[in-house]
Amino acid sequence: MPHLFKDHVAPITPKTHTAPAERRTLLKYQTPIATLVDLNTYPRLKLYELFTTYDVPVVSRTIPIDITNLRVCIKQRNLRFMPTFSFFVTKAMNEIPEFLHRIENQSLVKFDLVIPSFTVLSEDNILNFAKGVWSDHFGNDYDANLVSIERASKGFDQATHQDGLGEIFITNIPWYSFTSIHHPYSKFTSSIPIISMGKIYQENSREIIPFGIQTHHALLDGYHIGLFMKKLEGFLDNPTQFIF
Repeated sequence: MPHLFKDHVAPITPKTHTAPAERRTLLKYQTPIATLVDLNTYPRLKLYELFTTYDVPVVSRTIPIDITNLRVCIKQRNLRFMPTFSFFVTKAMNEIPEFLHRIENQSLVKFDLVIPSFTVLSEDNILNFAKGVWSDHFGNDYDANLVSIERASKGFDQATHQDGLGEIFITNIPWYSFTSIHHPYSKFTSSIPIISMGKIYQENSREIIPFGIQTHHALLDGYHIGLFMKKLEGFLDNPTQFIF
């Protein structure tokens, strides 16, 4: 999966972290735990049975998002864009049950929470993988994810996505904007949502970012994307209520 972590602003080393990356350790966070979903009471059973027979059952869409207020907040607090934006993406997904569903070993499961997963560019522009954390506390999650990203950029703690599906794949592509994007298909990880961000551009004095989201049609559809977007855009319109 081509999940590029390359921030929209110059890297900033958090003042709270002073040890070299190889000596830093992440705080202990809850690991996503999956439980089987009872298909006898699952309301999307017919759609689940239909779309799991498709060769490529994922749907991709690209939506322009106004991030003007978020960018102001980020600049005022000297934050990094991707860990901050990803916090709100992860928060919105964790608040919608359908985004917690995955297909694991041909069974439908529901995770109690999902965490972000990034791909990080090393200093020589080689892709490395970083697994993030989620606790719904911005200060803790932001710092911990920065440590994870920094360590991954140096080749430590490489995530392989083979130890669980309770993740969200997040990729940043700041070199160009796009109106459509589709990612390589893997049956094993097909039920994990993939989030993509492109180059920020100006429109009517507002800052806009192209936002791609790829999901499995057996688990959710356009209605649930609408619920997610409403939550996400609400967070981005007033980010200061969560950033502390």
